[in-house]
Amino acid sequence: MTPSLRKELWRTPDVLGFAAHWTWIWCVFWSSLFYAEGTLLGSSAPVGAATGFAAIALEPLWVTSLLANVVTIAFLLLLSYARNPLSDVRCLPVLAAAFTALGTLAISHPSLALTGGGAWAVYLAGSLLTGVGSGIVVVLWAELLASLGSQRTVNYSVVSLLLAAVAYLVISLLPIDAAQLTVALLPLVSMGCFVHFKRSVPRPPRAMRNVRVREKPPVRMMVIAVFFGVSFGAMKGLIAPVDSEWIGVRDQLNIIAIAGGALTAFVTMSVYKMDFDHLTYQIALPLMAAGFLFLPLHEPWNVIGTAVHQFGYQYFYIVLWALWPVLAARGRVPTGWVVGWGMLSIQLGQFVGSIAASSALVFINDDLGLAMLSAGIVFVVLLIALFAMGSGSASTGWGFVKPMEEADAASDFEKAGTRLARRCHLSPREIEVFFLLAKGRNRAYIHEELVIGDETVKSHIKSIYRKTDVHSQQELIDLLERESDVEE
Repeated sequence: MTPSLRKELWRTPDVLGFAAHWTWIWCVFWSSLFYAEGTLLGSSAPVGAATGFAAIALEPLWVTSLLANVVTIAFLLLLSYARNPLSDVRCLPVLAAAFTALGTLAISHPSLALTGGGAWAVYLAGSLLTGVGSGIVVVLWAELLASLGSQRTVNYSVVSLLLAAVAYLVISLLPIDAAQLTVALLPLVSMGCFVHFKRSVPRPPRAMRNVRVREKPPVRMMVIAVFFGVSFGAMKGLIAPVDSEWIGVRDQLNIIAIAGGALTAFVTMSVYKMDFDHLTYQIALPLMAAGFLFLPLHEPWNVIGTAVHQFGYQYFYIVLWALWPVLAARGRVPTGWVVGWGMLSIQLGQFVGSIAASSALVFINDDLGLAMLSAGIVFVVLLIALFAMGSGSASTGWGFVKPMEEADAASDFEKAGTRLARRCHLSPREIEVFFLLAKGRNRAYIHEELVIGDETVKSHIKSIYRKTDVHSQQELIDLLERESDVEE
């Protein structure tokens, strides 16, 4: 384990919250804990039939929750245009925890059993609540981690995913009712840790809060996110039913694949220093395409195919999260705004891909038809990958940026100073003055070192203090020390 990854393991209160969120996602959407194996308790009718989704081979929990998720993230995105950071809206963590926990309880077996014939209505209401609550949870965590930079985002994601994998295995061993109650408590743990973690993260200067965003949406990032989301949704919509003895194997393989994808993303970004375009088009896309090759086959190959696809998708997901801090810093925009566009794009893509793929199954009656559909998807995925890599985008723009480039700085002082300067939108000359001030140099020294007039130095210092929301050189040094402590 690398030193940077090991360092995050010691920040247990911080990573536990993010790990709790991932554990909740896996238990609710990637296990049989809340799908009741296609039936509602107290009713012999399939869930789809009971809720009007008979024509769609998707669980109502997935469809309803994902749709509510998209609407919620869209609302938060609109809010981020004027209110940022979003974590300053104090009611959001409370609402996120309450909605997600209540929704999880509503779709649990005891709640459905108690409501009898009205179980389907409770199930759909719970699905809506989980979608709204989890949408707020993921945006808050993404905004907070993005404010720490790409390296910290990747480190926290990997460590949290590993912890979540262990937690998932432990929960899967519990009796069904105890497991579902435990999962319902996870959103409370996640948001409680979030509030605690947020206190240790330096707030943006006053001049950077509640800034009205006037930038154009990050279209290229959105297109990539939508494409990957559609691919993932298509796999979800095409997943063939498996025999009961394979359900547990499928769930565990998916979790192993997710953890493996996270570790692989960390290695390729931190060890091999690959740039965003190569991470996306040379690794993530081929892996996701390979998953579709196995899909038309029978057990165990179709189960393996879903795991391979999950591996590639989780890999890309972490790469996308590592991209957001770069876009925010380069565009000088709030991280919540960039996160909002990214999350909306990928979740909307999942929803569209799921509905389209499951609807296509209505016209497919045999394995040959499924094989042809899968082959078509593979062809499109690889064609896009080849086109993107051949367009020369890897040599220009943020596609050429390496997520861990910040880790190559000579010292923690430089890394912390660079983050702070970017976040406060200091100009190139102000950055030079900023670092000299942070080293304790006076105006006379800066005047001689940078060969600029004394009044110019005075003007730069005044601007730096205003942008960083401090009033003296000592306050600036203290601010930089606090920024460095966050990295420790």
